[in-house]
Amino acid sequence: MSFRLPGSANSPSTPNRKNNRSFFSQPSTTPAGAPPSYLTDASHVSTTPAGPPPRSVYGSSFNAANNTFGRKGNTPGRRGFAVPSSSPPLEVDEDDEDAEGEEDDETDGVQRNTRSQGLSPEKSAFMSSIMSSPRGLKRSRNGMVREQTQSDYPTIAGGIANRAASGQLQEPDDVVLRQEEILSRMDPLAREQPNARDAAISAGVAELTEVWRRHSNTETKEGRLGPASDDAFTRATYLSSLLLKLHHPNTTRPAQQQSRLQRPTDISKRSQTNACTIPRALLDWLDTWHNPFPDDFDAIWRNEPSPAAHERFWDSVLFALTRGKFDRAIRLLNDAGWDNAITAEEDFGEGHTGYTGRQLDHIEEVIERCTIVLQACPASKYNDWDVKGADWTVFRQRVRQAIKDLEIFAGEEDEDADESDAPKRNVFQMSAGMGDSMNMSTASKKAESKVPWSIYENMKLVYGILLGGVDELLDASQDWLEASIYLTVWWDGEDEASTGLGRSQNLRRSMHVIQRTREADVAPGAAYRKRLADAFDLVTEAGDGAVFTPETLDPVQVGLACVMVDSVESVIGILRSWSLPISTAVVEVAALAGWLPQARPRSKGLLAQGFSSEDLMVLSHGAGHQPRSGEVERDEVLSEYAGLLAERDVLRSSDGKLEREGWELAVAVLGRLGDERAGQVRIGELLERIELSDETRVDKVLDACRNLELVEQARGIAERYADHLAESTQAYGPALIYYARAHATAKLKSTLSLLIAMSLLHSASTPARQDLDPQLSSLLSQDRTALVALARSDTEAASLLASHLSGYATIRRFYDLRDQQHVSSSDNAAAGNSNPPFLRPLERKREAAKALLAATSSAADCIRGGLYDAAVESVVPVDGLLALLGEALPLLGQPKRVFAKEQVYSLLRIVEDLATAPARIREGAEGSLRASIGAYRESGGMLHSDLLKKSAAGGLGGSSYDMLASSVMLQSRDRKKGGMAGEVSRGCDWRKGLDGVGGAATDVGGEEVLMLLRIALAQEVARGWGGQIYW
Repeated sequence: MSFRLPGSANSPSTPNRKNNRSFFSQPSTTPAGAPPSYLTDASHVSTTPAGPPPRSVYGSSFNAANNTFGRKGNTPGRRGFAVPSSSPPLEVDEDDEDAEGEEDDETDGVQRNTRSQGLSPEKSAFMSSIMSSPRGLKRSRNGMVREQTQSDYPTIAGGIANRAASGQLQEPDDVVLRQEEILSRMDPLAREQPNARDAAISAGVAELTEVWRRHSNTETKEGRLGPASDDAFTRATYLSSLLLKLHHPNTTRPAQQQSRLQRPTDISKRSQTNACTIPRALLDWLDTWHNPFPDDFDAIWRNEPSPAAHERFWDSVLFALTRGKFDRAIRLLNDAGWDNAITAEEDFGEGHTGYTGRQLDHIEEVIERCTIVLQACPASKYNDWDVKGADWTVFRQRVRQAIKDLEIFAGEEDEDADESDAPKRNVFQMSAGMGDSMNMSTASKKAESKVPWSIYENMKLVYGILLGGVDELLDASQDWLEASIYLTVWWDGEDEASTGLGRSQNLRRSMHVIQRTREADVAPGAAYRKRLADAFDLVTEAGDGAVFTPETLDPVQVGLACVMVDSVESVIGILRSWSLPISTAVVEVAALAGWLPQARPRSKGLLAQGFSSEDLMVLSHGAGHQPRSGEVERDEVLSEYAGLLAERDVLRSSDGKLEREGWELAVAVLGRLGDERAGQVRIGELLERIELSDETRVDKVLDACRNLELVEQARGIAERYADHLAESTQAYGPALIYYARAHATAKLKSTLSLLIAMSLLHSASTPARQDLDPQLSSLLSQDRTALVALARSDTEAASLLASHLSGYATIRRFYDLRDQQHVSSSDNAAAGNSNPPFLRPLERKREAAKALLAATSSAADCIRGGLYDAAVESVVPVDGLLALLGEALPLLGQPKRVFAKEQVYSLLRIVEDLATAPARIREGAEGSLRASIGAYRESGGMLHSDLLKKSAAGGLGGSSYDMLASSVMLQSRDRKKGGMAGEVSRGCDWRKGLDGVGGAATDVGGEEVLMLLRIALAQEVARGWGGQIYW
């Protein structure tokens, strides 16, 4: 029985060439009325050839009952010889299946021949069904318009994703590290430079897919769809790379080598048209991921006695063309060796091993014309795969002309015929009723062709592929994936069918095509994805005649089907069950590029105004954490991935050049969340769980926070680590630096106040030069390398530290200058360049006096005129003012002037300001003085770590100095008992002068010190006015 469409039992119709594969549903060419009487006359000569039909008519290797991946025969897709189109059909019994089948194939040959000539007034039903239907509708295979229905594959994919186990982070460290590097670079570029967004994303996608490919197995299942490996990462790479190429076309496929016939201008043009298009990207993906059968090109090309003698010669030619490998197709055709072609048996029967004589000459001529056409293809000539472009439009016109030339050449009459006869006509046009040879048998028409039938048919297949012919591309397809992609790759970009145009309307139609704007030209990405979805829908359309059907039990094929119908959310659902890193990358790329379904924009609208997802849910402006159906929650995917990264300790690259901790990567991922407030909260929670064990880790955390602009989190971490140092170490330098990075001004000032108090307590630089940690030594050095390094990362923190450190540094400078001549060379070497340059005694005393007066003036700034001003910020605490004034006593009354006149007057002012200051200020200064005197009596000191704890807890003041003195005394006694007591080398100690003042030295207080200062300063002024010293 012939193939009949549903509902067509009562209407005459012409069956398709391949009833179980073709998508053409041409209007019937069979008249509905009774046939002419001359055909029913028994005396009339039959137009049906006697004997069995030629092998070429039924020689197609296609069989719906066989595996769709089966290799085709010698001449795939053979077309039956055409009967006259004007002839009415003979009445054939319904039960006579053989006769009806023969008539079906012959009649369908007319339709295919008419379509291939390019002169048909109608386009294929496929083009009509996907491009000319009303909006929201599409056509079925019989051309009837039906409503658009939603694909079932996204639903199937949702079930697969829901049943899958939660993803685990099992990918190689190289993949995770390299992927994060690419995404971290691509995200700011895409957001901050809108004009360069597409280029940045495309470049990033190309790098991502290449990284994934290098760690995947690209082998294809033999004779089937999908990767041969069951590895989840390979499956995810297989699926995601196709999805990304559809949205951001890229290719790693090298350009075809230069042909010997190419001119220099062709080469220069190729360099200008090297941008990757979707057709080129899809072919590149097929070459990489879909090769279900071994590549037999080399075996066929080296076949003996010639390539054409190989049974799969034409299969290889057509495969090379559909995959865009023009150089292979041209090599096979040029080196075919037609004198040994196996297709000669199909044309002349068994025993013929090749073509000879004039037939061989004719074959070589048509093959040469074909190779010239192939070399002129923009893809072959310039590596230009803009198949919808102007160059390809011109090329397709050339292909159509080549088809006409082939038909004319094949049907050309004998050279000895009388030139006065009618113009030469195509033998196939004559067989269609355009002459007086209607009574000749089809076998005789076939015999009159100059080109053997198998060669002619395969040439038509080659040209049909170049034109994007549906049947030709389906003949060359091995499965539904190839069929869908081929129909998309070779699409000419036309988005409407131009049916009903006769030959006289060609010019008007051409002008219309030029003037109108096509969707493929304005939005090529969307147009190609729509084309792919429609092609897939028609290729896999359910029905009795369906040939290509995806296996719904295979997750890979279901995922591919979702890619075809552009169901991004379904693809991501499957990817999440296979590889969370890959699914996260796809989600980020889709969100940046704007094709993630229902993706909320980053930092836009109410989110940018400080509202969180929970706020939006309360205000009914959004769904909060409850995504709508079909929506991919980007933040949810990124958060899940960050959680897995945080569980990893360290990730190292295979070459050992890159090493990052898991929390680093997790913070970077969370920093790209769309809800910035939620991202900061989650980063804070993550960082709170990190053990801050050393400066290296802390610096990594702070750098990560700085890169993500997480200011508050960075400051909290820095302060937490500085507190840790204050509680458990004697590292003053790192504590100061991290308090500065935390902008913890109060704790920074408290720590410096402690160091100043310790120095005043011992009347010496504390810690001693040999006990300075590297960071503090660097801060006090002339180069201040630690401060410069801090300024590179945080200028505000560096400025804060420099200003508050100046008071302590000035006091240390005073003590270092005072004690310079008593410091050993070993101590100087240990101190490095933190010591002041060596000066002569008088110059050294005067420089020390300048430093002492600067520190004393700073401490007294808040009590000018005896009134306390809390708004004045001084870098030296006012509590140390009495001890600082005491340090000036040894410098007064020297034989040669140490203090200048202005300096003496400043000291007099400070003394009077302190004497009239509020009682609380005087009590604090008195406590500091008594602690210093007590330390002098005991000659010891307390542990620095204990003092630093007190500093971090709130500083020193009032009775705290009494506690400090007590601790110094107790520690001094313990050190003496253990034989560990040591003398501090000082140039002088002002406290020695207090011995005997007012009886016992322990009774000396602030009043006595101020009295001694008044006397010494008055004598200094008198000496100056009396001329004993030079002011």
